[in-house]
Amino acid sequence: MDTNAALKTRLDATCREALGLVPRPNQWLAAQALVDGRLAELATGEGKTLALALAAALLALRGRSVHLLTANDYLATRDAGQLHGWYARLGLRVAAVSAEHTAAGRGAAYPADGGDVGGRGLVFDSLRDQVAGRSAWSASARDARLSAHARALTQTPDDDAAATVSAFDAALIDEADSILLDEAVMPLVLARHGEAGERLSQLGTALDLAARLQPGRDFQLQPVARDAALTPAGAQRLDTLCTRLARLWRHRLHREELVRLALVATHLLQPQRDYLVRHGQLRLIDPVTGRIATGRMWSNGLHELVCLKEGCPPPPPTESAARTTYSHFLRRYRLIGGTSATLHDQRHELHRLYGLRVTRIPPHAPPRRERGPNRWFADEAARGRAVVERALALARLGRPVLIGTDGVPQSLQLVAAFEAAFAAGAAPMPLQCLDARQDALEATLISEAGQPGRITVATRMAGRGVDIRLHPRAAQAGGLHVLNCQDNPARRLDEQLFGRCARQGDPGSVEHWRVGAPRSLYAVSALGAWRDVAWRLRQRAREARAADERRRLRLGDDLVRQRLDRLAPGD
Repeated sequence: MDTNAALKTRLDATCREALGLVPRPNQWLAAQALVDGRLAELATGEGKTLALALAAALLALRGRSVHLLTANDYLATRDAGQLHGWYARLGLRVAAVSAEHTAAGRGAAYPADGGDVGGRGLVFDSLRDQVAGRSAWSASARDARLSAHARALTQTPDDDAAATVSAFDAALIDEADSILLDEAVMPLVLARHGEAGERLSQLGTALDLAARLQPGRDFQLQPVARDAALTPAGAQRLDTLCTRLARLWRHRLHREELVRLALVATHLLQPQRDYLVRHGQLRLIDPVTGRIATGRMWSNGLHELVCLKEGCPPPPPTESAARTTYSHFLRRYRLIGGTSATLHDQRHELHRLYGLRVTRIPPHAPPRRERGPNRWFADEAARGRAVVERALALARLGRPVLIGTDGVPQSLQLVAAFEAAFAAGAAPMPLQCLDARQDALEATLISEAGQPGRITVATRMAGRGVDIRLHPRAAQAGGLHVLNCQDNPARRLDEQLFGRCARQGDPGSVEHWRVGAPRSLYAVSALGAWRDVAWRLRQRAREARAADERRRLRLGDDLVRQRLDRLAPGD
């Protein structure tokens, strides 16, 4: 115990000297929970980054190797940069690992005492080690059949050298629910370049066939599952269209699978919402974070189909080299801890999937967030006009406003609505837009979002890991106002956006404005407050589907690995 007290005193002193901060009691409680291998729910603005750093330092000073997993590369680089001097004072070396680094650079970073790394980047580096023969996995894992799931994501090696991940000792996870839940609904697949063939010609034919089918009559779209299904009439029409094509197209399962993917690429994957075309190349947008997903691709030909649709050069053909899931990957660590502001509601699933317990840490000061009533609008245009009016009124009072949108198209529409209001005579206010197109300016835009009268329109990039510091005059005017215009699949994602305001005892307020109601809820949409109940029921159904997807993915992954373990001795 004396050793622990001495460590705590030393860490307190170095925090004061290097960071100008003194860890609060609730940050120490969170750090201790992490060191004990638990998940800590700590409210937004309570200093999760420092709590994670304290836990990492405690473990590293005891001789443990620590990987700090973050929701994205931006946070990994930011946190490592901010805390580098503090770690150095403790005699520890910290390194950031991101997709921008070469394989050699990543390999040099992993032996550090603490490594900040995006969760996906760490998984893919481990898979690269596996493929290079630096893993206990059987080589036959490379031949495991991929799920036909159209949303499965792949990543291709960016060079021939593979980064060597250091020992899987301790993993501390920032924004733990994002990595353990949101990111766990799809397999992580490492692809390697395969042999070129007639695949692109087949995909081009699939796009042509899909364009000749009529929605409703020949196929039904399934937006939530991001899938498409042919109707009996559509299957018959496709059979007719393929009678004069090569023999390969007369195979029913083959042609229907390719055309189904072509329908998904044509109708369900949209530019600026699901991907961007940058410098003639297709760049995916992470659906969870709203950021550019560097190096990531859709699998099963879906990526090539979207490239053909957009006129971009398709990447070289790929084939599966290795795959895993977060639930399987994280089992390799001797100790796992993590923190987020939204864990308690998912505590049962987190324990079921990962064996992790959730501890709720109280805030250091009573929250001052005010919540306005929910509002409903007939359509996007009506909500857009009201958003402009509300935001301008608050900005004129000196309050900064953050408007959360579902994606780039909605952000652009709102920005256009503001500009139209300014052109019509409204007093111009400082306006900025944060989305995947401005990823390089993210830190600058966020640093300005707490200025008096500033209006920031943002996608889900502003939902996690974003610390908007209030200008004193903005705090005196009432603090940051968050206007949520997102249709999030889980309530905790709404709470993450609301958590951008009223942090660390600051004032702030939130509102949630929604459009219409899903078709299945029209019957209750006119019943006043019941619309909110119906919305929550719909959200719970989506949460349940995602939880079921995670469960099935883990079960399927376990079955594959059991089969590979049986084959390994004679492989």
